[in-house]
Amino acid sequence: MERRRRKCKIEEQIQIDSAIDDNETPIFEPDLIRAIFKQIWIRKAQEREGIGFQNTDAMDSEIGAGTSKKIRPTFANPNALKLSCELLRIFITETVQRAATIAEAEGRTKIEAIHLERVLPQLFVDF
Repeated sequence: MERRRRKCKIEEQIQIDSAIDDNETPIFEPDLIRAIFKQIWIRKAQEREGIGFQNTDAMDSEIGAGTSKKIRPTFANPNALKLSCELLRIFITETVQRAATIAEAEGRTKIEAIHLERVLPQLFVDF
């Protein structure tokens, strides 16, 4: 049973890596996405506890093992971070391509904020 589970995890990792490696475009660094997620998790935890945002610089401090479940740090699986990076890359690429199509249809050579505003509603529905 354990061998099968390990084999499935290895196959899953290979699929993730090959999906990311197939594209020649740059990807987001998982450490950057992890830092963004961590910042959001801290803010949400502070909102829930009514603390506010005054202590956001203390996010790198580790919390001891004896702490309550409410204030324990949240962790992200490395595979989830890789997939989040890839999803973000695809989302941004698609946004730029759709905005470029609209700008081109209007005879413009640059994408402007109005072009992004036009594509975002449908893009959110698609994603």
